[in-house]
Order: sequence, then C-alpha cells, then structure tokens
Amino acid sequence: MLIAATGGVFTLGTGLWSLGAFVIPMEEELGWNRTTLFAGLTIRALAAGAMAPFIGPVFDTRNGPRYLTISSAIILGVSLIGLRWVDEVWQYFILFGGVGALANVTSGIVLIEAVVPKWFIRQRGRAVAAASMGGVLGPVFPLAIQWAISAYGWRDAWVAMGIVSVVILLPLAFLVRTQPEDMGLRPDGDTEASPQPSARRIRNVAPEVDHTRSQAMRTGTFWILIATFSLTSLGVQGFISNWLPYFQDIGFSANTGALALTVFGIAVLPARFFWGALADSFSVRHLLMIQHILTGLLVVLLLYIGNYTLLMVFAVLMGFAYGGYVPLQRLIYPIYYGRAHLGSIRGAMRPAITTASAAGPLVIAGIYDLNGSYELAFVFVMIMWFAAGMMFLLARPPRPLSLGDRPAV
Repeated sequence: MLIAATGGVFTLGTGLWSLGAFVIPMEEELGWNRTTLFAGLTIRALAAGAMAPFIGPVFDTRNGPRYLTISSAIILGVSLIGLRWVDEVWQYFILFGGVGALANVTSGIVLIEAVVPKWFIRQRGRAVAAASMGGVLGPVFPLAIQWAISAYGWRDAWVAMGIVSVVILLPLAFLVRTQPEDMGLRPDGDTEASPQPSARRIRNVAPEVDHTRSQAMRTGTFWILIATFSLTSLGVQGFISNWLPYFQDIGFSANTGALALTVFGIAVLPARFFWGALADSFSVRHLLMIQHILTGLLVVLLLYIGNYTLLMVFAVLMGFAYGGYVPLQRLIYPIYYGRAHLGSIRGAMRPAITTASAAGPLVIAGIYDLNGSYELAFVFVMIMWFAAGMMFLLARPPRPLSLGDRPAV
C-alpha cells in the first residue's frame, strides 16, 4: 500500500496538480494560451487510454507490476526534467503529454486499481482508501512548486520535480509484488485456519467469482460503468487543474490559491478513510451516487467564493466530498468482477474513460478562452457530476456467471 500510495503522490502531483502552478509563468514567457497548456493534459490522457488495453494485462502477471513500476519511475523523471528546455508547443506535447502518459499508465495509480485489491477482500475498503492517500498529498505540490518557481523560475522547478520523483520512486519500485499468493500468503493476511466473516456482517464480502475481461465485457454493467465514469472524468481532469488560475483570476494571490489546494488535500485525508470504512459495510454503488451529488453541489459554492473564509470553507467541504471518489471508484471493480483480471478489465475500460478525461481540460480551457471566465465551464462540470451520480441507479452488480461461464478451478 505504501508503494502504491507514494506512486499516486507523484502521478497526480506532477501532472494534474502541478500544471496549474506553471500555467501563468509559462503563459507569460512562451505566449501560449490556456487551451494550449491544458491540451498537454488532454494528450496525456488520450495516450494513456490508448496504451492501457495493452499494458493493463501485464499488471495481472507475476512480475509485470514490478517491472512496469521501475520503468515508470525513470520515464516520469525524464519527462519532467526535459520540460526545462521546452520552447515549442510540440516539445511540450511530446514530453508532458506522450512521455508523461507512458509514466502514468505504468505507475502507482494502476497499482492501486489492479494490485492492491488483490491483497485484500474483507478489509478492501480501508486498504484501497489507505493506498489512495497518495493522491491526497498531490495538492501539496502546487505550494512547493509555487515556492520553487518564485525562487528559481518555472524551468528549474520542472527539473527539481523530476529529480525528486526518481530519487523517491525508483527504490520503492523494486519492492512491488503482484498478489499475496506469489509470496505464499493469503488475502487480508489470513491463514487457512482463519475464520471467514459472514456476508451478513460485512456487506461487500461474498464468494468472489473472477470474471475474465471478455466475460466482464458481456455484462451490461461494464458499459454503464464506462459511461458513468466517463461523465465524471469530464468533470475532474480539467476542473481541478484550473482551480489555481481561477483563484488568481478572482483576486487571490498565487500563494493563497496554492494554500487552498493544500487545505483541500488535508481535508481529503480523513475523508478517504471515512468513505473507505463505509464501503466495508454499505453498498459502494449507493455511496458513489451520494458522493457524486455532494461534489456537484459544492461546485455551486465555488462560483460564489468572494473572500478568504469562503475559499477555505470550499477547500474543506470539497475535500470531504471529493475524497470518496477515488477509493470508491477503485473498489467497485473488484467487488463486481473479482481479483484475478483487474488489470485487464480496467485496461479495457480506460480508453473511453480517458478520452472523456482528455476532453475535460480542452472544454474548460476553451470555454475560458472564449468567455474570459470560468463560470460556464464550472456549470458544465456541475452538470456532469449530477448526471454521473444518477447513473449509478442503473449500475447494478452483474448477474452471477452461469456454470458454463465460470473459470475452471
């Protein structure tokens, strides 16, 4: 869990969270508009989605996750350091978009989705929540990066972030293991004699039937989940990365905006444990619906921030609501489809979801460039959260496999 959490820190921190801190200084020096800068996130998401179906199955193999995580640490460092010498748009798109995507799709985020759930069944909610804590620290990056930019300039800030990423991630990558059975262990640290809790006591624990990718794709729920999380992705990627420039546009300093992001991250920390603990006792599908609707409501508050107090109130409340999104999303897949083929199943889902995610930054930045305001863009985000929340009413658990479809024992 520690390795996955640390990978999540740098995957989200160096991409989604840090870009907002670089937007204004890069805009001023290079003359690029925000649509161009956030298009880097779009390319990153599209490229990751295209690679996911091929890389995903490797996370289900004995040594694949370790080799991919080692590669990711090196690739991420190279992509960030290379941004120091960017002068042309195509260079930025290749390094931040293309190379950064390869680092993402082989990184800690996928470990949380495809490997951590293999180690837990009864305690999966808490385990995935704990592993997802890495993303909580992502909002710390803008504060640190803002300081580095002020002290050394945006170019050297990219270099510093790349060096720190490699130094921390590479040693941890060698410790990755795919599943407890590879080490002669059992999920949840059980022995064969360990008592198994009844499904009545723990709602989400039931005898697991592992779907293969093709079996999962034959269920209607598979496609409903893709549609639902695609809507959500439209309201995440471009939304969060635009907070810092938005805060500056409405009169706050860069440091105050970065502080608000840090407060948001701090609020997410207990929220993830809270939502993860609930998921061990209640329906993850219904929790996701509640979480999505709460997040949509808080987008309204974002539009009416007028002073420092409201800014911090927004940061805390949004941290609580958004804090459930990552662990709950990652929990619904193993609960519905079992542990064995999570990498393959998530890999098949990612092209559509990441395409929607890729559109988010362009839509929001494009609306801003056309109107000179984020108001319409954030209304669009609010609608996406509400629509996705209601779609969970349709995302029922798939029907049990028939005997002829069950994997051979």
